[in-house]
Amino acid sequence: MQLLKGVGRAFGGALLFALPLLMTMEMWRLGVSISRWRLALLVAVTVTLAVVLARYFGFLDKGGTGIGEAAVDGGVAVLVGVVAATVVLSVLSVVHPVQDWRSAVSIVAIEMLPATVGASFARSQLREDGGEVSSERSGPLRELTILAAGAAVFSASVAPTEEIVLLAARMNELSAVLLVALSLAVMHGFIYGVGFKGGAPSPDGFWRTFTRHTLVGYATALAVCAYLLWTFGRFDGLALQPVVAETIVLGLPASVGAAAARLIL
Repeated sequence: MQLLKGVGRAFGGALLFALPLLMTMEMWRLGVSISRWRLALLVAVTVTLAVVLARYFGFLDKGGTGIGEAAVDGGVAVLVGVVAATVVLSVLSVVHPVQDWRSAVSIVAIEMLPATVGASFARSQLREDGGEVSSERSGPLRELTILAAGAAVFSASVAPTEEIVLLAARMNELSAVLLVALSLAVMHGFIYGVGFKGGAPSPDGFWRTFTRHTLVGYATALAVCAYLLWTFGRFDGLALQPVVAETIVLGLPASVGAAAARLIL
């Protein structure tokens, strides 16, 4: 019974985080046009992220979670994410797993990142015991995992859209600097400044916290953005300046996602 509850929570989390992307046309097109090796790498990254989330949040118990247990639990999150994406896309007639299984596999594979992360978040946060994370699973890697997962979910919802390219093309140097400042202010304020539930006071004073935590978190979010944009082919044939501009534009929702994940996990 407890297993069914956990799977049900994971399925709900997968839908909560992935539904906007499951109903986005650009993702359906990317699913059949993306190069196979980039798609395979995205699947590998998704599975790895699910296992790391399981390792550092200990879904199975309140104590330490070994690599084997984390792999099993991460595998459950991936499976639930794949099933949720397949069910929704099949009901919407986007994929036809029997008649055109190759396209179905490609589209589900590109959609599984937010679904898997959503399933992982739900299994750790929506459970009834509300267990705390043990001290042996806390630390910088856990913090970066939270930020990367939140940034991935939020940025993935807009990374495949044309608006990112259009906004980046309209930006000048001043706009880019202001957008970076806004993203940093949002991330720092959400976590340390405005008193949201799950937030925290600056542990080492403003400037030390800003440089050691906020800047590192923003760099993590930008790295996630750059990886997703590259995966979706947004950097193909571009010079350095538009690559940086697109990454900075996508960094705004990624920063919000990273901060939100840090608040709830």
